[in-house]
Amino acid sequence: MKNRPSHNDETLQKGHINKRQTAKIDPDRVGSKRVFEGALNSLPPPSEFTISLCDALAESLDVPPLILPGEKVSLMAAVLPVRGARAKRAALPFALEDRISAPLEDVHIALCRALDEPDLVVAAVVDRNIMQAAVDAGDSAVVPEIFALPTPTSVDEKPVWAVWLSGARALVRVSDGTGFVVDVAMLPLIWAQAAKPLINSYGDVLSETIEVHSYDAHPPEPDPKDLAVDLRQGAFAHKATNWAGYAKRAAMIAAVGAIGHLGIMVADTVALTRIADRERAAVQAAIDTVLPGLIVTRDVEPILRRLAPPVSAPKGSAFLPILGNMSAALLEADTPISFRRLTFADNPARLTMLVEVPGLDDLQQAERLLRAAGFGVTSGAATATAGVAEAEFVVTAGGRE
Repeated sequence: MKNRPSHNDETLQKGHINKRQTAKIDPDRVGSKRVFEGALNSLPPPSEFTISLCDALAESLDVPPLILPGEKVSLMAAVLPVRGARAKRAALPFALEDRISAPLEDVHIALCRALDEPDLVVAAVVDRNIMQAAVDAGDSAVVPEIFALPTPTSVDEKPVWAVWLSGARALVRVSDGTGFVVDVAMLPLIWAQAAKPLINSYGDVLSETIEVHSYDAHPPEPDPKDLAVDLRQGAFAHKATNWAGYAKRAAMIAAVGAIGHLGIMVADTVALTRIADRERAAVQAAIDTVLPGLIVTRDVEPILRRLAPPVSAPKGSAFLPILGNMSAALLEADTPISFRRLTFADNPARLTMLVEVPGLDDLQQAERLLRAAGFGVTSGAATATAGVAEAEFVVTAGGRE
């Protein structure tokens, strides 16, 4: 393992967020009523896992991180078929509710990161009292101790455990992204209950009762994707500070942008003025050949009036004559005739109308009257229902259509 820088008490005490109380959280019992069990008179020394995480985060964080012991955090994998970090955070409580043995209002659920499988994410579940203590300890990022080990790769789609043993504690990271910290005496039982997955062992040598697939005294470096996680989310998110500084910086940026835009506007105005002068001179030269003595100004209306062709008298419409003659012809009918629809089209002039009369004989009489008046008539199919007959007539001013 690489040489570690020294850690003073101010840096390492942040790995233990509660001086008077400790929280024992089983991996599958997060948020239980047993979360606070006893008082501690002194803080234990920082674990090897905590020191490794502090070393990995030293260059990326200005403030030393606060490392939550693995017994106080439960990592869970969940499938969230939604898009966007905000939507995933909102859906997490519903996806994990059945797997948390505590009311949702007693725990804090944080979205950690996405995994390689589609829609699969890792979430951290922490008792709200513990998370509040972490927030009260300072403005540091809160990172689970379990992230000291990267997620191992599964073999033949079977789960694999990465186990880092240090003293009496074992840090376990599972290939599905989850993990936990457990007392070494309990590790053989938990491993057997998990169907004895393959184990990549690091640190101290494991008990002979556990089959080890591979061993290396030096654990791998933490995953950068894990190091980017901060459990301070939602109600525990970092509060924005130094608004005055941000406002001053924004004002300076806006002022620089305004000056730049003003310079561009001045340059554009000068260029457009020169273009307009050239175009006006060209138009004046062209208009002199057509309208001598006419000065080109911004008001183009006088020029348009001089150049516009004479307006011809509007052509008379054939609608009123054909409608009047047709109505006069139908006045000779024995029964009243009404039109439910009437449209006019020109070239050739014709009226299309839906004629409504009491009976089919009346339709035939209307057609005879129109033909006798010199109209061309084309009739559509006639229908008769409930004492009303109707048919569509296409009437033209002379001849058949």
